[in-house]
Order: sequence, then C-alpha cells, then structure tokens
Amino acid sequence: MAERVFVHVGAPKSGTTFLQTVMWRNRQKLRGVGLLYPGRQRMDHFHATEAVRDLTAAAAPTPTAWDRLCDEIDAWSGTALITHEFFGAASAEQARRALERLAAAEVHVVLTARDYARQFPAMWQEALKMRVSMPLDDFVDRVLAHEISGPWGWSTQDVPAILDRWGASVDPRFVHVVTVPRPGAPRDLLWRRWCRVLQIPPESCDLDVAAGNESLGAAQAAFLLRVKPYLPAELHPNPELHRWVRGHLGHEVLVPQDGARFGLRRRHLDELRDLAVEEVRILGDRGYDVAGDLEELVPPRSETEHPNPGDVTDPEIVDVAARTVATLTAQVRSLSRERDEWRRKARAGRKSARRRPTTAPTGDAGTSMRTGASAATPKSDVSKKLVSLRKRLTRRLAR
Repeated sequence: MAERVFVHVGAPKSGTTFLQTVMWRNRQKLRGVGLLYPGRQRMDHFHATEAVRDLTAAAAPTPTAWDRLCDEIDAWSGTALITHEFFGAASAEQARRALERLAAAEVHVVLTARDYARQFPAMWQEALKMRVSMPLDDFVDRVLAHEISGPWGWSTQDVPAILDRWGASVDPRFVHVVTVPRPGAPRDLLWRRWCRVLQIPPESCDLDVAAGNESLGAAQAAFLLRVKPYLPAELHPNPELHRWVRGHLGHEVLVPQDGARFGLRRRHLDELRDLAVEEVRILGDRGYDVAGDLEELVPPRSETEHPNPGDVTDPEIVDVAARTVATLTAQVRSLSRERDEWRRKARAGRKSARRRPTTAPTGDAGTSMRTGASAATPKSDVSKKLVSLRKRLTRRLAR
C-alpha cells in the first residue's frame, strides 16, 4: 500500500481540469518524484466516482472502478493521488466506505475551491452543455434551494459540508483547502499551491500540456439553450452529449466565437457573497490546512455585473446561429472532400486488383499453377488497405 494517499474530492469548475490534465500528461515524471496517478485512462477516476456513489445503472466499467484504482495503489510504495470533482457528491456513508479501502495508508482529503461569483456561471454552462436545459437565473435559484441533485447541485458546492462528509474519519491536519487565485494572478499560482499540498516540486511537470478550458460567451450560451430542445434522441445519452454537444458544438464551434463574458444578477451576487462569508468563517474555525487565502473565496463587493444570457436579444442569437451554420458547413465540406478522396483511392485499388493476373505463366511440368490462396493475395491486400482507410476516416470524423 502507498504510504500516503491524497483524495481530491472537488469542487467542480475550480481548476480541476487544468490540474488533472497537467498531472495525467506528466504521469511518468510524477512517478519519478514518487507520486502515482493511477488508472489506465483518465476516465477511470470518473468511473470511480460512480462506483463510490453507487450509480449501478452506469456503464460497465463502473462497479469495480474504485477497487481497481485502490489495487494499483496497493502495489505502490510512495504517494498516490485519486482525483475527480464528482467525489464531492458522495454521501457521508459512501465517503466513509471509500476511505475504509485506503485505511492502511495516511489519507489526506483535498478540496479546490473558488469564489461563487465565478463558480456559478461556470457550473451552469458546463451543466448546460450536458443535461441541464434551464436559464441561468432559474439554475441558480434551484441550486440554492437544494432542488438540483448530483454533481451540479449544492452538494458539490457547499465546501464545509463536503469536508464534513469526507473528513469525518481523517485527521484535521490532513484536510487541505486549495483556493483558486483571483483573476490576474500568475498562471502557475494555482499549480504551485497544489504542489505544496501534494509535496512535489512544481517544476516536475510541464504546464504547457494543459489547454485552457475556455468559456462560452453570453450570446453563445443563450444560443445553446435554444438548441437543446431540438437535439435528436440519439444525442441524449451522456456519452453522445459529452462528445458532440459539449465537445464539438460547445468547445470547437461556439467557444472560438469569443463571446462576451457573462455573470450573475446582483441579487444572486449578494446572496452568494453572504454564503461565502459564512463558508470562510467555518473553514477558518476548523483550522484546516489552506494553500492560498480563504478571503479569495469571497466575491468582492465591487464585483461587476456582467451581461446575463437571459438578456441576450433575438438578433444576437441569430448572429451566433449564422456563424455556427457557416462553421459547420465548412467542416462538413472538409470532411466530405476527405471522404471522397478516400473513396477515389478505394475504387482505384479495386480496379488495380481486378487487372492483376490470377494465374502464373505456364512453365515446365514441375511448375504448378498458382493456388487459390496465392491468387487471392492482391484482393486481400486491397481489403486490408480499405479497412485501414475506413479506420482513418472514422478517426477523422470523431475529432
């Protein structure tokens, strides 16, 4: 068993994608400084959250995902890290059972957090790209009323409550809060705070491997909200939403339009600021280890009221729609031309195979005709090429 295990339990939209991407793409370097980031793929940590939260209706890899990560940690002698922001949605009993599996190690619980004025707009747009289909104002009202459950509800944003659930069986000295710096801070400051908690040298990883997780603009978010009711049934399963709506439409088409940043209504800013003040008081009283400054979790009173997606006009949405159609048309043209080129090559390969002789020239009595197997070789080669072309095209369409 690893000597020490850090379990990072949230919160969503608190720099988690940046931290996880840097660490996953530097796994071998991290091993060199004694830190294991287990799993065969990053999604193993997401599946582990499903196992811990008893989501038995989820995909096949889920039921044993937590145990598989723990098995890998059992075989490691240094420090290990398990990280996914959806662990924060686990109940106290689910957290207790999960940590029991790691009882032989010194367990640390880590939570990254940022101020609610930035957190809630980011949380809504991430939820919008998946299953949520309600305006920002309604979303904030319902989250604060505890009417939304799961990863996008209050259970993953109530920092003291999350640490109550996950820290109940952990020495308070081993509970860590990493605060997300305010806008304008050095790009690597969050990373350095994170490394201080994990006790690894910041220079052990290349930060350039992490692309920015850019946001939708106000008009782009309003447009996506209009699109959601028209999505066909085949796009409703989570894997399809994640790949095509969140990934392709959201990140590849709408984000590059570089729309204006959006934010919350003043009434929500004031309510969330009051919640943050109480949050900071509780965390300070508990004496957890803090990497950063708890005051960074309190939105400034001077927080600017940015445009709200609910105020975007129809002409603005039409403009986004026009740009989206133009982009998608160009993408379809490019893929169609590539597909047509692969088809041309496939037809040329079939014609070439038909022109090849299927029998050898007549020789002396000791020279036999080509066998059926050898005569089929050209067609076999063409078939292999066609399979290869089909796979390349499939990968291209999946990007």
